[in-house]
Amino acid sequence: MRFEKVWIEQCRATKVIKRRFGAKSALDYLIGEKLLSFADAAREHPAFARELPRFLAAIWRTFNEYEIAGYVGSRKPTARNRLRQLLYLR
Repeated sequence: MRFEKVWIEQCRATKVIKRRFGAKSALDYLIGEKLLSFADAAREHPAFARELPRFLAAIWRTFNEYEIAGYVGSRKPTARNRLRQLLYLR
């Protein structure tokens, strides 16, 4: 697997985390950690930038809008604003 497609395995792992440890842990893992790292890489690497929309779509398939909005709303202002931009939240 190419490194920029690692998000596919991360989304699979998130489903297991969500079942075993709950939505909060899964959101911390996928959005709080993996998405932010991936978005940083996408700024400098075109391959990551091309994969970012697919990764975001997978996040929206993994969590419902209430889980995502609640998680984003619980973050500190700087992180909250960045996540809102990434996840297209207003």
